[in-house]
Amino acid sequence: MYPAKNGDAFLIEVAGQYILIDAGYASTFHDEIAPDLSTLHHDGKHLSLAVCTHVDADHIGGMLEFIASNGTPGARRIIEIDEVWHNSLRSLPTAAGVSDSDADQQLLEAIQRRGFQARAASPPAAQPISAHQGSSLARLLTQHGYRWNGGNGLQCVQAQPMPAVQSGGVELHVIGPPIERLHALRRWWLSELRRLSYKGSGQVSALAEDAYEMLLASEAPASEEVMPVAAGLLGRLKDVYIADTSLTNGSSIAVVLQGEGTRLLFLGDAWADDVIAGLPEEGGDRVTFDAIKVSHHGSRHNSNVDLLQRVDAPCFLVSSDGSRHGHPDFEVLAEIVDRPAKLTRHIHFNYDTPVARRLARHTSRSGAPFSVHIGHRDWIDIGGREL
Repeated sequence: MYPAKNGDAFLIEVAGQYILIDAGYASTFHDEIAPDLSTLHHDGKHLSLAVCTHVDADHIGGMLEFIASNGTPGARRIIEIDEVWHNSLRSLPTAAGVSDSDADQQLLEAIQRRGFQARAASPPAAQPISAHQGSSLARLLTQHGYRWNGGNGLQCVQAQPMPAVQSGGVELHVIGPPIERLHALRRWWLSELRRLSYKGSGQVSALAEDAYEMLLASEAPASEEVMPVAAGLLGRLKDVYIADTSLTNGSSIAVVLQGEGTRLLFLGDAWADDVIAGLPEEGGDRVTFDAIKVSHHGSRHNSNVDLLQRVDAPCFLVSSDGSRHGHPDFEVLAEIVDRPAKLTRHIHFNYDTPVARRLARHTSRSGAPFSVHIGHRDWIDIGGREL
């Protein structure tokens, strides 16, 4: 679990396979991830899979920098990658429509020239990308010859009916996003273009893909943060939970990784109800994993009581430096550790934040044992596996 400021970046080793899920900001990649990948390459290893969960600056920025600087097939500068998962404009079925006029092209070019912009709420050092600012991840994957979403990126990574994917000794079950979240994101993008006087139909092109990713990453199709009355006043999660409405978050790739007796749940910034709908069917009411990456940096908008009653693990991963929206939210963390359990829960934070320290002082309402690990930036051993 890398220090990715208010973002996500995880390097996972399971069944001898290495998987990168998100890469934080450009600085995250250069300062933290690249040295580890170079070491893996020197040791004769490669990445089986790199996943960009969704088009948000704190997840995609480092991935843009990685792919842009990793060279071409047969001459990778950092490390070989078997496949990349990333949902872009081309990954969605698009009906034939009106071609872009010269004015439409000029509008898309203006968005492309603006590039990826850091949002106002992002920390000052967390610029999305330091170079190659005018290229989307879709364009870079195409230009640099990557296998992408099982081919050339024309298929989308989505929840059922997508079958389980085998990668070496690892089985991956995609539980999100539902296809309707991806369609909603494209509709929002077109509506924003219409607001800017775009007349075309959003047909797929390299320029349109650039404009798609750059507009999504910078404009954030989401409602403003709503602060319930009880929040921060000893409220319970059931009192303060308001479902996330961010379409970019709702488009997150959420996945179960399973291999050699280890099962991990990585949620990106997925919506709680979508995760519940995508969970594997098992006997009993609760699905137990070896580790769970808490959705959306521990936001109270992405974990609800129903979800936390359905899943559990001895290890929870919380990625946030607290610089955006005050993540993580204490109500989510308290709900995790307050539930009765026979296992000991270990909550890992990659930064020392007031909320992490508050949890360390907290006593579980049920008496369930838990421990807090603050500022964890090295490999975490989970059942003999590392991440």
